[in-house]
Amino acid sequence: MAFNLNETTILSAINSGSLLSVVNSVLSPGYGIYLKSGIKALSPTSFLGIEYGADAAVVSAPIEQGSYSSYNKVKRPPIIRVLFTLEGWSGFSGSLPNLTNLSLTSRADMLADLDAMVNEANTYDIETPDTTYEDYDLIRYNYRTSERDVTLLTVEAIFQAVLVEAEVTLTSTTAQDNTAANGTSKASSVVTEKVNSTASGSTLSDVRGALSGLKNSVSSASTQVASSISTTVSNATSGATGAINGAATSSINKLSQSVTQLVSGLS
Repeated sequence: MAFNLNETTILSAINSGSLLSVVNSVLSPGYGIYLKSGIKALSPTSFLGIEYGADAAVVSAPIEQGSYSSYNKVKRPPIIRVLFTLEGWSGFSGSLPNLTNLSLTSRADMLADLDAMVNEANTYDIETPDTTYEDYDLIRYNYRTSERDVTLLTVEAIFQAVLVEAEVTLTSTTAQDNTAANGTSKASSVVTEKVNSTASGSTLSDVRGALSGLKNSVSSASTQVASSISTTVSNATSGATGAINGAATSSINKLSQSVTQLVSGLS
């Protein structure tokens, strides 16, 4: 149980002359929203309540025969909703603090502080009688006023936990050893290695070599085609085979001469 030195309550108890009231006012349950340095981030008149909620997500994947398998559980950041009030002095201006409550915080100051807390990336500790929730950031706030309570500002502040490290639970069996390298593994699933692709520009000698190789490849392929045709139809059309061979040989010679002239021109 924390100590709450509420000046208004203490002065009221002293004025009433009741020692028991003074003790109860000092030992009342403590609520507060603090910076990591220990300084109060907000100074409301009273806290109405705090709601805490935490949950996690279980990831499932479909398997055979219309079934599902859960293989992962991820904790989501807990959420705290803090409801508090701040009493101003006048309904005509929100910039006047209620000095009768021994407070210098006005409604306009409270809204400006809430705007700054939403815009800035700071973490806060939320104190309750049961525990202190550490490392929470303000992500949203709502406030309301009414015609009946024109000087009263009621605020709902929503804080979200800042998780330094998420908790992940795996339900499937995983290998303990490192996977093999691409050079030694024969499996389809191996370590992904980073390889930088390179390309160099073509030179004149590269072009000559490619054209020379083309000449030899075309000549060899033409000879194989003519030989295959000759072997296949030699028993039925020996005269036609000679004509085909002659035409193929003439084409090979012309193609070879053309490649030779092209290579000579590039030399």
